[in-house]
Amino acid sequence: MPKEDMDEQSTSTVDAETAQSSSPDPADSQNGKPRVLQRMETVPDIKRDTSGITTQYIGTGIVNLGAFAAGVCVAWSSSALPLLTSGAVEMSTARVVEISSAENMTDIMDVAHPKLTLTSSEASWAASLLCLGSLWGAVPSGLISEYFGRKKTLLYLALPLVISWILVASSPNVYGLYVGRFVGGVAVGAFSVAIPPYVEDIAEKQLLPTLANFYHVHFSCGVLFGYIIGMVENTSWLSVLCASIPISFFIAFIFLPESPAYLVSQGKSNEAKAALRYFRGIDNDIDSEIKGLKEYVLGTPKNRITFKELFTTRATVLGLIVSFGLMIFQQLSGIYPVLFYARKIFETFSISLNPPNAAIILGFCLVSSTYFSTMLLKMLRRRVLLMLSFSLMAVSLGCLAIYYHLKASSLSTSCTWIPLLTLCLYVSLYAAGVGPIPWLMLREIFPPNATRRATAITAGVHWFLAFGATKLYQNLVDMVGPGWTLWHFAVTCVIATIFVYFFVPETKDRTLEDILSEFEGIHKGRKHRHVYEVEAI
Repeated sequence: MPKEDMDEQSTSTVDAETAQSSSPDPADSQNGKPRVLQRMETVPDIKRDTSGITTQYIGTGIVNLGAFAAGVCVAWSSSALPLLTSGAVEMSTARVVEISSAENMTDIMDVAHPKLTLTSSEASWAASLLCLGSLWGAVPSGLISEYFGRKKTLLYLALPLVISWILVASSPNVYGLYVGRFVGGVAVGAFSVAIPPYVEDIAEKQLLPTLANFYHVHFSCGVLFGYIIGMVENTSWLSVLCASIPISFFIAFIFLPESPAYLVSQGKSNEAKAALRYFRGIDNDIDSEIKGLKEYVLGTPKNRITFKELFTTRATVLGLIVSFGLMIFQQLSGIYPVLFYARKIFETFSISLNPPNAAIILGFCLVSSTYFSTMLLKMLRRRVLLMLSFSLMAVSLGCLAIYYHLKASSLSTSCTWIPLLTLCLYVSLYAAGVGPIPWLMLREIFPPNATRRATAITAGVHWFLAFGATKLYQNLVDMVGPGWTLWHFAVTCVIATIFVYFFVPETKDRTLEDILSEFEGIHKGRKHRHVYEVEAI
C-alpha cells in the first residue's frame, strides 16, 4: 500500500475515533471521559483545581500584594524617620568630632556633606504626604479601571511605587523625599479603590465576604513586614526591601487573566469565558454566570448613577453621611499616627523593650486581629461591633494617657509594659471592627449602580482625613503634649460610639431594600394599614 494511502487511512481512523468518542454514548457519558476531555481543552495545563476555590484564593492573594505594598509604605515612617531625625539632633557635636578626627580632605568632605537629615516638621511632611498622594490616586482610579481594564490599571500602579522608592533611597534633599512619598501615595490610594472590584469580579458570592477581607489582612501584613525590616537600621536598604514588594506584585499578577466583567463590557465573550473558567474550575457551569454578566453590563449604562444624583437622592445622601461619618471617626481616632509613629511613640514612653521589637509586636497584633475579624463579623452585628470597638479603644487610649501623666509626674515609672499592652489592645480593637466595617458597609448601604462612585468619594475622604490626622499629630503633640493628644483621640472614640448608636443602621442579615427604606423613613418592622384593606361588613 502506498504511503499516502496509509496516511489517509490512519487520519480517517483517528477522525472516526474522535467522532465516536465525542458522540453521546451512554457508556462513555457514565464515566465522564468525553466531558472531562472537552473541558480540559479550555483550561490551562497548570489548572488542577476543579472547583476553582483554590484558584480564587490564590488570585485574591496575588492581587492583594498591592495592599501589602501599601502597608509597607505606611510602616516605612515608623522605621525610617527615627533614623533620619536622630542625626539632625546630634549633628552639631558629631560633625565636629568627626571632622577633627578625619585624616585627609576626602574624609572631611564626606563628613561635611552628611546624609539627609530631617527636622520634626519635615518628618511629619514626609509621613503625611503619602496620604495626600493617596487622595489623588483613590478618586480617579475606579473610573480609570473601567475604561482601561482592572488588570492593566493594577499592573501599571507598580511603576509609581518603584519610582517612589528610588526617589526615597537616592534623594539628596528633603524635596526629593517629599516627591517620592507623594508619588508612592498615588499608587497606595489607587490600590485601595482598584483592588476590591477585581476581587468582586473573580470571587463567587459565597466566598466574597472572606476574600474581600484579604485587603485588610494583606495591608496589616505589609505594616508588620515594614516594622520587621526596620531592624536593618539603614534607610537605603530599607527602601530596596520595600521596592521588592511592587516588583513581586507585577511579576506574579501579570500571569492572572483580566476581570471577566471588564472583558464582557468590551465585547470579548470568548476571553471572558476563558477568564471565568480559570477562576471557576472545570466542575462549574459558567454559562449562566456569563449570561448574568452580559445582562448586568448591558443594563449598567442605563442605570448608572451620576455624581449629581449621588448627592441629590435622599437615600444615597444619607448613605454618604453614614460612610463619611464612619471615616471621620475612624481617622480622628488616631490609628494612622500610631502606625506612622509607632517607634517614636514607644521611645516617648521609654518601654522596657527596644522600640523596633515593640513595633513588631504591635504589627503582629494588628495582623492577627484583622485575620480573625472575619469570624467576628459573622457572629456579631455591625453596630454592636462598632460600638464595642470604639468604646474599648477609648478606654485603652485613656489608660495610656493616664500612664503618661503619672510618668511625667514621676509617680509611676516601673510598669513600662503598660504602653505596649494598651497600644496592642488599641490596634487589635481597631482591626476587629473600626477598620474593616466602614469599607464593608459601602457594599451594603448603597445600591449597585452607586457603589463604585460612592466608594471612590469615600476613599478620597478617608485619605484626606488620614493626611490631616498624620500631619497635625506632631503639631498637636508640640502644643499640648502626648498625654492630652491621647485624650483627644479617646474623646473622639466616645463621640464615635454615640454617632454609631444614633445614625448608623444595622446591615447584617438585612436586604438593601430594608436599609434604603430605613433611610427613607419607612420602618418595615412596623405593621401598616394599607388603603386596599377594608373592614368586613
